[in-house]
Amino acid sequence: MPVSRFKIDDTGADQLLAAGVTWNRGAELWPMSAGTEVLAAEKRVFEQFTRHPRNMILPMGAFSYVVDAPRNMMFADIGRFCSVARGLRIVNGNHPIDSVTTSPYHFSDFYDSYLPERLRYQGPGNEFPRGYGRVRIGNDVWIGGHCIVRSGLRIGNGAVIASGSVVVKDVPDYAIVGGNPAKIIRMRFPVEIVQRFMDLQYWLYDPQCFRDLNMFDVEEFLGFMETRKAEGALREFLPRRFFFNSGQLHEV
Repeated sequence: MPVSRFKIDDTGADQLLAAGVTWNRGAELWPMSAGTEVLAAEKRVFEQFTRHPRNMILPMGAFSYVVDAPRNMMFADIGRFCSVARGLRIVNGNHPIDSVTTSPYHFSDFYDSYLPERLRYQGPGNEFPRGYGRVRIGNDVWIGGHCIVRSGLRIGNGAVIASGSVVVKDVPDYAIVGGNPAKIIRMRFPVEIVQRFMDLQYWLYDPQCFRDLNMFDVEEFLGFMETRKAEGALREFLPRRFFFNSGQLHEV
């Protein structure tokens, strides 16, 4: 997955602002101005109504935001309605713990290229996964401040990760986890409510279908939406979607 720097031109700036794609700055609207260089993963899609860390554009779904992020956040795919607080780190590098040394001295291209030849490792190589893959963050996920997440994991829909947690295992749907290593503290809702949320998947539907409901009343919300779904009256939400490739902003 190539990560590159792209420059937003006048047309791109207008497109992004019209689509509600902005930098994250609390309640303020902070547009992406023309001429700004951004770091983005090529061909990774981001949706309308997303708010991104300054000078980065992350792959994420509508109504999600990330306060700030280092480059390693490019190893995450983020769903809709997600809230990611300051300081999240994705740990992606893997080292061989059953080797003589965990140092990359004997498997890194850097050392092979830049060490004096007399010091370079000359022994046989051994293939092993250098990384864990992408983090898949579901929909309606809240990640508190200064968490560490090992890449390759799945953070389930509706999950909550307490501030300062170190996540080394998949997080189930609608679980609240915390600690080092992070463990389940409790579920957000009873099992039957969680199942109803998972069957409904409200994040797939146009917010006009539920914007007038009381979203602080879970039973009322689910009951209304389930009835409307059974009637075939819910509209799929189809926001505008974008990606960067070959230095240009493209709309899907």
